[in-house]
Amino acid sequence: MNISLLIISIILVTSVFLPFFLIDLSGKTAAGQRKKQFKLAIAKNNLTLSDKEIWGNSFIGIDRNQKKLLFMKVEGADQIDTLIDLSNLRDCKIVTAYRKSKVKNQNELLLLKLDLEIHFIKGRNVESLNFFDFEAPYKEDFELIRAEKWKAIINAHATKLQSPVIAA
Repeated sequence: MNISLLIISIILVTSVFLPFFLIDLSGKTAAGQRKKQFKLAIAKNNLTLSDKEIWGNSFIGIDRNQKKLLFMKVEGADQIDTLIDLSNLRDCKIVTAYRKSKVKNQNELLLLKLDLEIHFIKGRNVESLNFFDFEAPYKEDFELIRAEKWKAIINAHATKLQSPVIAA
């Protein structure tokens, strides 16, 4: 009787905790695969990133020596790599899209989209980097703070490029 009770207890405990363990393991595996993809792209472009950040399915990093910005986003099976040469950078701006909604008789603004737009001195196209999309399956907190941080990093780089060197 004790053996059958022990077997039933083991089966019950395993059936309760095994799904949690497998879900946790699969999440770590997917995150590990994304990090491998990010490292592979960094190596492929021969970059040494001084500042970098990974969140959700996105990655951004800047190589100050080569004046390049790498932005990557994984969407399902697709990976979008954007390598931007910052040598002709004018400035960087945050572009947002909001929708008004009424919650408990109060108007609230709901963030729909958050992009960084990178403008260049010479008539190149504007590059847009998507930091947040309401329709995306992954939601983040503090996306506006993250965008402001990277706007400051990129604009500081633009200021360094545009300021003339004064010889003594």
